[in-house]
Amino acid sequence: MVIATKQSEKSRQTDLKVAHSAASAVRTVGVDQMALTRVAADAGFSSGAIYARCDDRSELVVLAWEKSFWPMLSEIITLLADAVISKDNSSMSQIAELFIRSTDPGIVPDLGSAMEVIIASRRDETIGEVVQRDINGLLDDRGVGPATDGALRQSVVSAISTLFGASLLNSAYVDNKHNMIDPTALIEVFTRSVQSPVKPAKSAGVLRHTAPYQFPTTYDDVRDALIAASEYVISRTGVHRATVSRIARRAGVSVGAIYGLYENKDALVADCLEVLFPPQSRRDVEEWSRVFAAADQRAVVTDILANYMSPSFAQWRTFRLESIVAARHSPDIASQLAAYTFAARRSLLAAAVKAPPGATISPDTGLSARASVLGLSILEVVDPTICQLDWRWIPFGQ
Repeated sequence: MVIATKQSEKSRQTDLKVAHSAASAVRTVGVDQMALTRVAADAGFSSGAIYARCDDRSELVVLAWEKSFWPMLSEIITLLADAVISKDNSSMSQIAELFIRSTDPGIVPDLGSAMEVIIASRRDETIGEVVQRDINGLLDDRGVGPATDGALRQSVVSAISTLFGASLLNSAYVDNKHNMIDPTALIEVFTRSVQSPVKPAKSAGVLRHTAPYQFPTTYDDVRDALIAASEYVISRTGVHRATVSRIARRAGVSVGAIYGLYENKDALVADCLEVLFPPQSRRDVEEWSRVFAAADQRAVVTDILANYMSPSFAQWRTFRLESIVAARHSPDIASQLAAYTFAARRSLLAAAVKAPPGATISPDTGLSARASVLGLSILEVVDPTICQLDWRWIPFGQ
């Protein structure tokens, strides 16, 4: 019995070491480029020790999720959900401390990598069934899972999505610390949602003012076809797994036609980002500038959420997520997206001064609130019913 206990403990410790090494690999190279042999070497084990536990990369990511990412993430989500449900904001400082610690550039596991695993679970059934089970199960246990609706679920979803969006964005632009989303603003959003949940007026009616996603044209038919095909493929495979052959097939052109316009796949991806991101950034700035100046901020934010989470924007939402994930591991993509992001932030901060005193969306909370929209698309990966929520229930202060 003693020997069996020692072996069990040894096996548990090995699992933890392998999981930690895999979590570190997600941070440095990403889910799609993780190599089992490298994870084994970094953990100080033979490849056989890895394959005895994990048949493939997907199972290795599952091990990292269960032993490393989920214990860290579930602690924060639990504190956050319980604070909202109980209307007790006494744990806000603890949540802020966990957020700061879990987004530190040197920490493993980290929140940004946990977001990458969630996003990757959308296109990997093995990972997806575990990630969905854990996140939805935790929310179900608190009565705010996918089968529910109303103010309480909206408050919890809004708080978690703000955490998720800020975590992903901060991890993608880690070299620009002065532009990181301020955790104190994040916590302020949580605090207001906890203290002052306001029900929508019965006369508010159905969601309104939705406008379809508009694909920007370059006025070059071949280039437009390649950009559209790239958006389609990347939204389904991620940037790393998107192949030139598949993009060419989707566009209805030869591979040679692509190389006639672009030096390589990286150049095609860069052009795709250059065509697609700036128009959406400008639209984003226009919409959130309206929020700051609005007398009824809830109505404008409701419209923004109804638009962004509508079926028309579904492909853009996943393409945007995959592009930000790619930025975590590609300095070129990170630099390109950072330029769009920080330009938008400057414009938003300039517009934020128009917010009336006491407004929920203000210079202190605007960037956090904007990050929550991105976070909703992360939550959508594990809970597609997010798109069906009545956005009039969004938590607002006075």
